[in-house]
Amino acid sequence: MKKYTQEEFDAIPRDEQGVKQCPTGDYTAITSFGERCGFGEWCSFGEWCSFGERCSFGEGCGFGKGCGFGEGCSFGELCSFGKRCGFGEGCGFGEGCSFGEGCSFGELCSHEGLTNSRYIAVDRIGSSNRKTYFFLADEGYFVRAGCYFGKMSDFIKRVKEEHAGTKHEKAYLAAVRLAKILL
Repeated sequence: MKKYTQEEFDAIPRDEQGVKQCPTGDYTAITSFGERCGFGEWCSFGEWCSFGERCSFGEGCGFGKGCGFGEGCSFGELCSFGKRCGFGEGCGFGEGCSFGEGCSFGELCSHEGLTNSRYIAVDRIGSSNRKTYFFLADEGYFVRAGCYFGKMSDFIKRVKEEHAGTKHEKAYLAAVRLAKILL
């Protein structure tokens, strides 16, 4: 994968709409991206990156800790964000995105296609010891647990069927109670 320097990035031309269409690559050496950049799939970015308004990112992008994103950024499926990322107002996140500890979200951010959503995450629970996300949005309560995404009520039913009488059932149901308290 090509690793771009700041000079090479700055030289990428903008299209007729003023958007800089950046090819797939390694952007870890870039510190300032500016507004209206589009990135292909599998791009990687280093620590303390800063992006302006209306940037878009394809599937599988990875970001280091401390990245900051401006208003109206949108991210494709399976994006992964490191610790302490900050997101401006109106950011949208595709399916399967994961967020590190201490990430902050501006008003009107959407997760998993939900409207005006907020979330909490509980780490190292369930039979796979992974992070489970609980969302409260205009549409109601939802859960992301690995590949599963759905309404919290359906999640509870599924947990009771698959993990009946186990510590995994107890942990998931305790996390549901916690999510309802905090959200």
